[in-house]
Amino acid sequence: MSSCWWSSSSNSEETSTDLNLEKSSQSRSWWVKHFPWKDFTINIPAAWNIVTNDKQVIPNPKNWTVELAITSAETKSGFANNLIILSQDLENYTSSKEYSIVNNVWAENEYLNYLKLSWKEFSFDDGEKSMMYIFEAKYSAKTPVLKFLQTAYVCDWKKAFFLTLALPTSLKNTSKYQKLLASFKCK
Repeated sequence: MSSCWWSSSSNSEETSTDLNLEKSSQSRSWWVKHFPWKDFTINIPAAWNIVTNDKQVIPNPKNWTVELAITSAETKSGFANNLIILSQDLENYTSSKEYSIVNNVWAENEYLNYLKLSWKEFSFDDGEKSMMYIFEAKYSAKTPVLKFLQTAYVCDWKKAFFLTLALPTSLKNTSKYQKLLASFKCK
């Protein structure tokens, strides 16, 4: 599940450490900061902002909790690159890989004009195995066709996190975004 967000106002500078990992070869928007959250950590682009739901722009998924929503400050045609991390408490054991597979089946049925571009086994930086799905689709009839990267991470067999990045379809190389997702780690 993902959405395109129109604005954001919150800044997380007080809770993050600026790593500036790529400042010599990349623009300021690709400096990466390590973002510690309640149950997980992840690296995010330093220029991206946390989205608060003051204006009800974040989707309200029925079976998940929105843990984190961030968006690029740059918008093109009303769309900004964005990442949403959802969580779900688990009643039964499942692996990250199984959870990712099941949720991709859900995505195939829920998104409009779904076109799977690729899928592969995906490893997080800490060695956790999952699946990475890259597809194009429309989130709703009002949104443009977007490129989505989706994966999942199950923590201690109790809580699943579902990570979705929404990007423009014109973006061909998604490797730096996959690296961001790979930095996700449970606390």
